This record gives sequence, structure tokens and C-alpha cells, in this order.
Amino acid sequence: MKRCLTQKTKTFLVVLSALALLGVLLAVGCSVGGVKLIGGENASTPAKRAEFLAGCGWEVDLAGEACQQILIPEAFTDAYDSYNALQRQQGYDLADYAGKGCTLYTYPVTNYPDKEQNVQADLYVYKDKVIGGDVHSTNLNGFMVGLK
Repeated sequence: MKRCLTQKTKTFLVVLSALALLGVLLAVGCSVGGVKLIGGENASTPAKRAEFLAGCGWEVDLAGEACQQILIPEAFTDAYDSYNALQRQQGYDLADYAGKGCTLYTYPVTNYPDKEQNVQADLYVYKDKVIGGDVHSTNLNGFMVGLK
């Protein structure tokens, strides 16, 4: 006996498949409608980190790499909450890593339009995956922006 799917069942299966595909795209990170969806970019080597930053529009000097181990606090202060708001705008959330250690990589940015700004890129990396970051000036009246 041959079974036929009803139109309602077919529609349900198409919607379910579309939702599953969207979930996969969000998990691996991709570009949808020109907006970068961020999802654990590989940052296992200096070249991979530079490649990631180049994808964000930043050229960096790998010879100037600095790194340090940091602990993301379990309880955020107001300053950390403000910084995490910037991270959430980019698709990251450092609260997911509260109480965990990660590596902070810092690179001099070489293609910032105003070279007098002393601009650096910071990447927070946990288990070889990018979990946050920013671009900022180290000058007294500096600035801080998201990676894109």
C-alpha cells in the first residue's frame, strides 16, 4: 500500500528543513544578507587570526603580536557589562565564558586611516575559537569599536 503525504505534511517538512538549515548556518558562521553572523572562527595560529582580522577589514602586524592569559570574571562590573554590550552587537557574548580563562591576542593595526591613532586589534580566544574582540586606539582620547 502506497502512502501519500498531505499538503500540510509537505509544508511542515519544508519549514522544518529550512529551520534546520538556518540552525546549521548560524552554528558555523556565515554571511546572510551582508551581515556577518559570528560563530567560533578558527584562531589556532597567528596566520588564522590575521586572516580572520583581514576578513573584518583590518591588516595587522603579526610581528607585533602580544598575548596574555586572562580570566573572564564570573560577575561583571558595569565596565565589563558595557564592554560585553559591544561584544553582543557583534554576535559574541563573554557572559557565556564567565569564570573561564582565555587568551587575549593584541596586534598593531597597520591600515587604519589615521595612522597617528596607535590602533590595536584585540581578539579573545577560547579553545582556539574567537569569542570576542575589538579595535581601539591607545591614545589618551582614543576610541573603541567592534571588529567590523
